[in-house]
Amino acid sequence: MRRNRFKSRRKKKDGRLLNYLRRVVVVAIGLFGVSMMSLILVATHDFLTSSDMFRAADIRINGLSKLSEAEVLSKSRLQKGTNILDVNLALTRKRLLAHPWIADVSVRRHLPDQLELSITEQVPLAVVNLGRKFVINRDGVIFKKANALDENDYPVINGLSLTDLTNDSKNGKHIFGSVLAVLRLGEQPGSAIPNRILKSVHVDREVGLTLVAFKKPLVIRLGYRDYPAKYDVLNRLLAHFDYQVTSEAI
Repeated sequence: MRRNRFKSRRKKKDGRLLNYLRRVVVVAIGLFGVSMMSLILVATHDFLTSSDMFRAADIRINGLSKLSEAEVLSKSRLQKGTNILDVNLALTRKRLLAHPWIADVSVRRHLPDQLELSITEQVPLAVVNLGRKFVINRDGVIFKKANALDENDYPVINGLSLTDLTNDSKNGKHIFGSVLAVLRLGEQPGSAIPNRILKSVHVDREVGLTLVAFKKPLVIRLGYRDYPAKYDVLNRLLAHFDYQVTSEAI
């Protein structure tokens, strides 16, 4: 009986040892397989990213109006001959979004040798004077500092504060909303006061909005509210007094 117990214990011990060894072998094979796969992937990556087959023969840029292709390529750090598989698409997009005139952008690869950048530029609406001057887009969001050319190209808004633009106060939200409403009317075809002839918008918190338009300045006191109806009246008055929206009026 004692011998049988001893043999049984030894068999169990030997069985546990064999199971342990099997696990060690399986783990070792697994690690070896992972290592080999990693080496293969690294070698494949190095081969693909250095292959002439995937060098950019064409970088297509869509959606440009204000910007030039040279500016976009410089900002993106892309150039012809770059291996398109070696381009970090997310990082390239981030670089381009740092440009003030770029509102959105997508970056795509087209195998074997083309990159495509689809750019949405900011749509400027006006220059806002907050002590320092900035350009706002159609949503009323500041996207860049204004320069002398911007002041010539877009109406200048005076009398607002930063809190008006950030909607931190109910009254400020109403005032800035009134300014945006007038400027959007100026974008419509056949508008009485197109934005291209509108020189400035002056905001008085009590009186409302006053416009200065035309090359020979015409001061128009709009006040608040009912701007579409007021623009209809303006159209008739300007026609009556023979104010023509021509290149000479700008």
